[in-house]
Amino acid sequence: MAACEWLQSEAMRWLCAIALLLPARGLAQRAEVPEFVHGDECLFCHRAGIGSTWQKNRHGVTLRERADAPDLIERLKPPPEVTHFLGSRNHVRFLKKDGYNNFDIMEPGGHWDKTKFGERCAGCHTTAVDSKTRQFAYIGLDCYTCHGVVDLNHSADTSLIWLSKKRRGDLHEITATCAQCHLRGVAKSRSTGLPYPNNFVVGDDLFRDYEVDFSKLDALNPGDRHVFRNVLEVLKNGSGVTCLSCHRIHDSSTQKHRFVLTGAACLDCHNAQGPKKDVKPYTVHSALCEY
Repeated sequence: MAACEWLQSEAMRWLCAIALLLPARGLAQRAEVPEFVHGDECLFCHRAGIGSTWQKNRHGVTLRERADAPDLIERLKPPPEVTHFLGSRNHVRFLKKDGYNNFDIMEPGGHWDKTKFGERCAGCHTTAVDSKTRQFAYIGLDCYTCHGVVDLNHSADTSLIWLSKKRRGDLHEITATCAQCHLRGVAKSRSTGLPYPNNFVVGDDLFRDYEVDFSKLDALNPGDRHVFRNVLEVLKNGSGVTCLSCHRIHDSSTQKHRFVLTGAACLDCHNAQGPKKDVKPYTVHSALCEY
């Protein structure tokens, strides 16, 4: 059996066994989005650090109002009906508001699609999407997306907050938090069929409902393959290397090369026999995101 075929068969075998091997970790999905503290309230205490940089953070600019993107207006010359921009580095799409918490997305040729944003994009570019209505609570990614429902006593005990410096011991939860968006294109909700999770809240068990097709691993671009392989290693082998081992989300930076050539995930981008700078050609594309 070829190496890639063996990897795919092993991945699928472990995927089927994951639900049995892992202990119960709360809900698979919720009937509705819970009440949560909005980021504007978080900024009362965090305005000096996170608040001053979030609008330039890669996660913070994933969906922007027209008024907040003068660079895109100058470069792309959007028509006047465009109210928001979707995406940043790799590809930008034009949006316009359509009723309450809904967007139309402009297709090539200039016509507007009324359903695609809710069917494909909303889960990773907005906060607290209701899987039934496809409507969302807030534009862009709010603190709730990664930190969940906040315990108001966390000001005295930061271990009450998911992904705080004192709450990074649960590798499964760290992986699930990032995977809810970064397992794009080859994962879908069993309960809704959507390519994003069904009312997932950090602390719930993402993988009971969010089904990942690891058989497509080798067909992915290096960046996505790196994420998928890391998820598999954490779930299967309890790997201690998670996204937070290298990525500093609030700083929008990466501790590059900290683990270079120490594991299979590194070899998705780096050549095993060459120097550290000997990097494979890197292409970014996504059929789901249409670029």
